[in-house]
Amino acid sequence: MTGAAQRLSRRSWKLLLAAAAALAVAAAGEPVAGNAAHDGDDPVAIFAALEGSWAGSFVGYDATGKELYRIRVRQTYKGVDATTQSVELADTDAKGTTTTGRGKNVAQRLADGSLELRCIVDKSSGDHVEHVGRVVKGPDGDEEIVWSSQKEGRSETFRERVAGRGKEATYEIDGMGRYGDALILMAGRYRRE
Repeated sequence: MTGAAQRLSRRSWKLLLAAAAALAVAAAGEPVAGNAAHDGDDPVAIFAALEGSWAGSFVGYDATGKELYRIRVRQTYKGVDATTQSVELADTDAKGTTTTGRGKNVAQRLADGSLELRCIVDKSSGDHVEHVGRVVKGPDGDEEIVWSSQKEGRSETFRERVAGRGKEATYEIDGMGRYGDALILMAGRYRRE
């Protein structure tokens, strides 16, 4: 083998060994550079697009598509630490009654590199809401979060995402809930304030 061929062969082996090591690390659940799902970033970074204040409407429809309610919404998100983002909300119904809420989004990195997500909110109405979340690939290939909650007499599943950037960004929520025997389709659209 010529000197140039030996150098090329050594480079190929080094690349092959580096790739094999990266695959072994990924299989062990450790962070792998360049893989967004496994970067060593703070887990709370999954909520970064929500940072700031948002305002818009949240609408509920019955199983036939009839509008049941339309709520004016204001939500504010602020990072607290590597795993927590604070949540504040104010929902105003058609009668002008406002329900406020305070809570948090929590993200923890699991051993396999995936994220365990929770959203916990206590509302002025006395309602305590907890959702478990999962990062999914949306229809456009972007990361989105699907939240779900199951308790007696109430179950909810909805998808949330932020589309666009800056003042043009839209925070979108689409989902469904079952409250007793009522099935409700939900949609929310908010803009940055």
